[in-house]
Amino acid sequence: SEFAQRFKLMPRVIEFRVPFPCTPEQYKWGQIYTVAKVCTEMTDPKDGAGVESIANEACTLNGYGEGVYTKKYYHFRSKLPGYVRAVTPKAATFMEEEAWNCFPYARTIISHPSFTKFSIEITTIHSPAKRDASGKIEYEDNVHKLEGATLKARKVREIDIGDSSDVKKEQYKEDEDPGRRRTAGGKGPLTPGWMGREEEVMVAYKLVTITCNYFGISGVVEDYLESYEYGLFKSSHRKFYCWMDDWYHLSHDEIREYEAKANKQMTDLMQTAKNAGPVGQAAIKEALAKGEMDDLTTSNRSLNGGQSPAASP
Repeated sequence: SEFAQRFKLMPRVIEFRVPFPCTPEQYKWGQIYTVAKVCTEMTDPKDGAGVESIANEACTLNGYGEGVYTKKYYHFRSKLPGYVRAVTPKAATFMEEEAWNCFPYARTIISHPSFTKFSIEITTIHSPAKRDASGKIEYEDNVHKLEGATLKARKVREIDIGDSSDVKKEQYKEDEDPGRRRTAGGKGPLTPGWMGREEEVMVAYKLVTITCNYFGISGVVEDYLESYEYGLFKSSHRKFYCWMDDWYHLSHDEIREYEAKANKQMTDLMQTAKNAGPVGQAAIKEALAKGEMDDLTTSNRSLNGGQSPAASP
């Protein structure tokens, strides 16, 4: 309508800058392992919440070369409060994610088919960190080549994965605190000043564009999602670092094998959880009893030569 066009809201644009202590090439492969493991952690067969892998295939993007296209469904109905579930259709409680990873460039779009005025787009560019004589990182000011109103509206936020001061007490885990962990490869611990001390540092420039053209709620939704994305990027990169001893020594083929196993397990779990009634619940309980729905600990150990993940210091 003319009213809608006239009052179309400007998307929220935030650029998160995430320094990380490794080379871009190491990040590329470690990220595949970490995403697979994080998604597996999010998938709970007992309540149907989690990640369903729909596609994982080769793709080509103009200007960025060859890469991998993935499609996932994120189911979260069981995580909603009871009063929200009571008024929310089951079909509305999932999100669709499409991603094109042509490293060092990546693009992700999160949306829902029923809410056409809502989407989250994340464009990421990974590059080696530039540092001045004192070791301080000199960020690229406009790595995404934004222009005009979009550049003016952009908010910039740095994420220090070694800083635990803004991690909620109930979410803090000592074994996922980079400030208390030194890797087997000699990185860390990531105490204050680590960005200037670590020999290898790169930066993930994550440009998040939140579109919510629903008059009256856009500001609340954007504030929530900005905070959520900040927390997600920080927690996942803290895990990424603390799990480094699990993936650092793996070959590319072993990491792809781990990813394939994780995707299959997540899909199997979600399909089982979708079975309604006592039959579905019985199948879940039986699989849990047999140890068929663990958190990939078995496959993780097989890839690590039979060793458990490294403990925190």
